[in-house]
Amino acid sequence: MAKYKIIDYVYPTTGELARLILQYKDVEYDDEKVDSPDRLYEAEEDSPFGVLPILLVDGKVVAQQNGIPRYLARELDLIGRNNEEAAICDMVMEMALGVMFSKAERKPNLEARCQQQIALFKQMIEEDVPRFLAKYERFLEKSDLKSGYLASEQLTWCDLGVALTFAGMQIRQPKLLEKYPRLKHFVDKVTANDVVSHFVETELAPSAVLRKNSM
Repeated sequence: MAKYKIIDYVYPTTGELARLILQYKDVEYDDEKVDSPDRLYEAEEDSPFGVLPILLVDGKVVAQQNGIPRYLARELDLIGRNNEEAAICDMVMEMALGVMFSKAERKPNLEARCQQQIALFKQMIEEDVPRFLAKYERFLEKSDLKSGYLASEQLTWCDLGVALTFAGMQIRQPKLLEKYPRLKHFVDKVTANDVVSHFVETELAPSAVLRKNSM
């Protein structure tokens, strides 16, 4: 088994999905949250594109917000059963991460970045998220999968990613999904898994509550 290490900012990022994938598949990994300016500079210099998170696999670097979980999904059999399902996973996650979080910007220091993250999530929930809720609801409505998942009859990384995203938002906005029954059922289904539920409660909820109280 490869040796994995995640290097990430102290605030929540798309690295949360990588952590969840590894925990869901019961794979051990090292986790470093960078909390000093000197170490931050060093870590970003080691990243191919100057941003975190990065994943070290036996010392080799995998980077970018979709690149890391996609790599882990392929390695750990969460990519779907064929190329079509893998493509649907990519499509769903491009919307979840690439579009919904496109307003994220880099700030010159850790304090500014944390403040910017709080403001960003508040803006996302108020301005961007509602139209994406409707799109996911419609996507599930049109699906002919009996499993209730997004891409396959078996759980994939895009199910974990989308459920994790909206579970975190529900902590801050408990009524977020009340008008979207299919999406709420989907999120409830995925987060009912013991590993996912524990991750949401122990790793996602504390940071989400902090953001909520800072808004």
